[in-house]
Amino acid sequence: MPLGEFLNLFRRRRELPAEREGFTREEGEDALGIEPLRILISPLAGDLQGLAARHIRDRLSGHTGVVIQVADRALTAPGADHGAPLFVSMAVDLGRRWLKRERADLLIWGESVPAKLSNGPQRASWRLRFLSLSTPIHPQSASFSALERLEVPALFDDATGNLVFGAALAAVSVESADGLRARAALFRPVLRAATRFAEGDMAGTVAECATAQACYAALLLLEGARTGNDKMLQRAVAVYQGALILGEDAFPLHEQAMIGSHIADALSLVAELTAQSRFSNKTIEYYRAALGMVRKEVFADEYAALHTRLGLALHDLARASGEAIHLKEAADAFTAATSIWTITEAPERWADIQNSLGSLLVTMGRLTQQPSLFDKAVAVFTKIAQTRSRAQAPAVWAATLANIGAALKEKGAAAKDAAYLQQALEAFDQALQVFAELDLESSAKVVEMQRNHVLSLLATHRA
Repeated sequence: MPLGEFLNLFRRRRELPAEREGFTREEGEDALGIEPLRILISPLAGDLQGLAARHIRDRLSGHTGVVIQVADRALTAPGADHGAPLFVSMAVDLGRRWLKRERADLLIWGESVPAKLSNGPQRASWRLRFLSLSTPIHPQSASFSALERLEVPALFDDATGNLVFGAALAAVSVESADGLRARAALFRPVLRAATRFAEGDMAGTVAECATAQACYAALLLLEGARTGNDKMLQRAVAVYQGALILGEDAFPLHEQAMIGSHIADALSLVAELTAQSRFSNKTIEYYRAALGMVRKEVFADEYAALHTRLGLALHDLARASGEAIHLKEAADAFTAATSIWTITEAPERWADIQNSLGSLLVTMGRLTQQPSLFDKAVAVFTKIAQTRSRAQAPAVWAATLANIGAALKEKGAAAKDAAYLQQALEAFDQALQVFAELDLESSAKVVEMQRNHVLSLLATHRA
């Protein structure tokens, strides 16, 4: 699907305001005492002297809370077609093997390319990519994908360095408690610096300006997802849309798909926060458009992630509209994802999707008035909580406990049984504690609302 179809999606419907109110301006927390994020930098292809890797290391080393290592060789060979989908896919596979071997959280790699300024001389540009250990399926995990790039001038200045560091934080998909806290502590001052840079007067090539805007939007999306700030999320949508227009000829198809999927991510969160179903419909359109642009046989992980996100969006629409028909398509989307992320090949992602299927059972039970579905959902969630412990994946564990609470709440309300409601309250309390520890404000707000509803039901039952 060409970029024009994405442009049409939001040119027809530019309803999202670009307000700048509501930005988080709190000071960054001290990252001392938290397990640092480990970043591996590969020498860039085509940079024979290795200046780029050393320069990136020096620019990022000034930040507390990171450990940086430079690899002894480039991830990719010079002269290869770095924009070709198959080449990017092969590099991602190799890069993830590097990350496992070095026990790093993120790999920065790319190439040195000649760049031509408009009406100016030719100079070197660095095309950077950011690779995490896993493909995220939720904006709170990461909001800058392995398929995207950030182009910067060679030997860039401190202001651009802040944007590069921001891209690294937006790309790293961490699930450990220390990793989540470390990124949160580092993120706020970086977002402020990136805001000043991206919203000021920018100079450079079209690719540099467009990818910088897309990177800035990724930072807004990640912080908006963490805090539940719908104004920031709407701003992220507007900036992404502007980046697509600015870089209409700069983004290859797979990058267009990723930007479109990020727009859908932001819209899905706005729909949840504002309870406006019109955003849900747009979200689904964007995910479907992105799926038409990503080849399953080349980018299997991204294809599975998009199906998972589409399933979540359809589930949200079913809850908002009360129409169970959307649940069948959502279940089909989750099934398509598990055909790639199987229990043997990707047990963590398989468990994530099982979590989503269990939540779907809760909604189906509520809409169809079949209480037995709540029991099935609790059984699914309990199995996940047993296989993915709080210590291993605290955010996933907390989400699972919140889902158990939701299922027990519906069961208790349907059966008018206070015992189920009390169990739901205990599950919500455990989830809320973990979300608060991880500084995931948006998730904590959702659980707090559910918890308050249970307290209301218990009060009515006792009366």
